[in-house]
Amino acid sequence: MNKLVYGLSASLMILASSAASVSGAIRYSLDDFQGPKYKGDLSIIQANNQSYVKTGLGTDFEWGPLEVGVDTKFYIPTTQGAPYPSDFQFITVRNVAYNHNNQAGFKYGKISDVTYGYGLLMDEYNSSLGGDTSEFTFRKSGLKAYATYGGVRVDGLGTAGNVYGARVSYDLPGITLLDVPVKVGATYVNDTDGLNDVVDSSQVVRSAQSGYGVDIGLPLAGEFLTLYAEYSKLTDQGQGAASGIKGNFLDLVKYRAEFRVLGSKFVPGYFNTTYEATSFDFDTDAPTARINGFLGSLSVGNPAFSPYSAGLQLESYSDRQLLTAAVGWSRVMNTDGVVNYTVPFQNNGNGLLDASIFFTTGGVFDYVVNTKRVYFNSSMYTESYSVGLRFNADRVLPRFF
Repeated sequence: MNKLVYGLSASLMILASSAASVSGAIRYSLDDFQGPKYKGDLSIIQANNQSYVKTGLGTDFEWGPLEVGVDTKFYIPTTQGAPYPSDFQFITVRNVAYNHNNQAGFKYGKISDVTYGYGLLMDEYNSSLGGDTSEFTFRKSGLKAYATYGGVRVDGLGTAGNVYGARVSYDLPGITLLDVPVKVGATYVNDTDGLNDVVDSSQVVRSAQSGYGVDIGLPLAGEFLTLYAEYSKLTDQGQGAASGIKGNFLDLVKYRAEFRVLGSKFVPGYFNTTYEATSFDFDTDAPTARINGFLGSLSVGNPAFSPYSAGLQLESYSDRQLLTAAVGWSRVMNTDGVVNYTVPFQNNGNGLLDASIFFTTGGVFDYVVNTKRVYFNSSMYTESYSVGLRFNADRVLPRFF
């Protein structure tokens, strides 16, 4: 099976439909390698089996610790009399964030990369990848916040999709091992109404689900080396435990090695990157008996200050082998690009590949090429492409902020 869909459009951003199928802790997007700027958009998008021409302009502002990202959009149906989707918004507040001296802060808008504890319950959760269109709307938004006082940190999360999370972590007073403090934490996550939505023209369903977890960590060498253990329980389903080591060297090299024990009906990182965009059935997708496994990951580079980044993660269990890999680059032969590949937990053996490359011309218009390939086995897959233009308002409009 090899279905090729080729579209020519002028596009500001990567199609969220390409991103929506991929999960895993190692993943890059073009936005990671491109800084704030005016971004013009002239594109053709799909919604409710109809085509619309979209024009828009977006920008990001920064005032000290405050960040604001706003998009203005206008949609024209290509078919006369086509209904106007209620999700379309003329003005979208994509991001409002504030950070006070790394002691307290919040972010509203597109919520991504939310990990509580060491990821056994919530791992790189993303609120914005659902829906049958790539457009960011209010119902894909969320709010996360944190505050610290003394040795206590409190984190909170709430989304328009009714996913709520809370975490408390604490440095135990007077308790040290090898002269370093023992850190403990507790996490609770609850999706109050589950998921029943259309993504990429397919129905995706998840039942309402909650879970909780506790963890303990020992930072033997600060961010460079931490020993940890974690236990999580999915309510009315299963439970699991993990222990391992992780580290971060200068925000350039990150590693993780972890041994896992998963009970029947327990799924590690159940609230993950594509939670809002993929179906899950505990009767068919979760382990039916206890299994042991190992997770190892290594990433090198940081898009914030490195032109190259790459990462690899492997999960190995008795009944499935899962691979996640990603590479990204910027300012290489006039291109920025990302390539992502993964095998999700519920799709053992079925790989998902997506790539996006941005070509800089030096003129008013640049080019974006997106591709997605979904494998059913090593030789059978579906494939889609889009090739588009990006209008560089930075080159014709003055900057005021």
